[in-house]
Amino acid sequence: MAKILIIDDEHSLVHTLEMELGDMGHECHCAETVARALEILEKLDPDLAIVDIKLPDGDGIDLIRRLRADDRRFPIVVLTAFASIPSAVKAMREGADDYVEKPVDLDRLTFILKRNLETERIKGRLELYERILPNGRSVPEIIGKSEALQRELEIARRVANPGVGLASAMPTVLITGETGTGKDLLAKHIHAIGPLASQPFVHVDCAALPRELIESELFGHERGAFTDAKTAKRGLLEIATDGSVFLNEIGELALDLQSKLLTMLEGMNFRRVGGTRDIKVNVRIIAATNADLEDRVAEKTFREDLFYRLNAFHIHLPPIRDRGDDILLLAEHFGHKLAGKYHKKPVTLSQEVQEALTAYHWPGNVREIIHVMQRAILLQENDQLGVEHLGIAGIPPLAAGKNSHGEPDRQRIMQAMRQAKGNVSQAARLLGMTRTTLRRRLESMPEA
Repeated sequence: MAKILIIDDEHSLVHTLEMELGDMGHECHCAETVARALEILEKLDPDLAIVDIKLPDGDGIDLIRRLRADDRRFPIVVLTAFASIPSAVKAMREGADDYVEKPVDLDRLTFILKRNLETERIKGRLELYERILPNGRSVPEIIGKSEALQRELEIARRVANPGVGLASAMPTVLITGETGTGKDLLAKHIHAIGPLASQPFVHVDCAALPRELIESELFGHERGAFTDAKTAKRGLLEIATDGSVFLNEIGELALDLQSKLLTMLEGMNFRRVGGTRDIKVNVRIIAATNADLEDRVAEKTFREDLFYRLNAFHIHLPPIRDRGDDILLLAEHFGHKLAGKYHKKPVTLSQEVQEALTAYHWPGNVREIIHVMQRAILLQENDQLGVEHLGIAGIPPLAAGKNSHGEPDRQRIMQAMRQAKGNVSQAARLLGMTRTTLRRRLESMPEA
């Protein structure tokens, strides 16, 4: 349950604590001296420390002062003789969290340890919620009845409940699909219908954050690791333990961070930026990308070993154009929802509007349907929704050609660039890929 460091030179007491705490499921590490404790702390990041005030080679209070100066934030419980209560009070002024008198009452000690560990857990959750928006425990609604979608949802349902409750024992999941197909929604769905539903779900966008910030956000950093690191900071992997971490656009992760992520996946431990101690975590990893990772592996821009590690369970979300009548289901759903939001009367889709919706290519997938219906709801007159309100009439569908990797071929890319009038970002949205991926494809394409 927790890693506990016991610093005391009273052998019988240490042995008793090891036995008692071990029976409770805790992992105990013991040191008889300050020097030995500091050696252990070079490699261990404990969840709590029990410190005797009187030690053979130093003062427990000085050790506490040093730990707090190094920004070690784990709870510290002091052991003290009854006559040394003033020393315990002094220790708490230096950063100790609690104290227990000797001879030790084991029931009282275990109660104090449990209380401090729970307090630290709550502090970690509060830190998490200050950095991300809480997602709640409701199951995200995934709309669609097509066979193509239902086949992938069945895989998701099975992998969400693999028969184990430990997050780190659950298989990783790789979700692929074009931009706007709902990969983030499916990741939340997998988390919400599984045994981790009451634990944190942390979304990390690997494409939106600068490389240095992603590393610090994921793994945390020690004080002084870089110029602005005034204090140590726990990463999202550390404070989201017991829950799920969703790595969106994993294909954009830099190679050196791919290596560090692979190390974490293999041992469920890592080191903070600038750190020397291994930190153990218990998280489930769900990754997503709209890139072809096998193609990236061939290009040497994505690690092959990481690809196979992430690809334990692969779920591919089909584009909306391949989901038949799901287009109309989604349009009706979002039309009704948006009409309520903007205080409009519920809309019905005429035959003409339905034909326009199903004929369109939907390069932006579900996300684009939302935007189109929002436009239509706001522009409609006399509560009559027409094709002209959709904003998609007259836009020619992109050619359906794809290369051997399932990506848009040269003809389709050039058509998208023409439609976007050379705007790479807009063309990328039409093609359902990231701007970075499109730029890479354009650079690798031979001159016409």
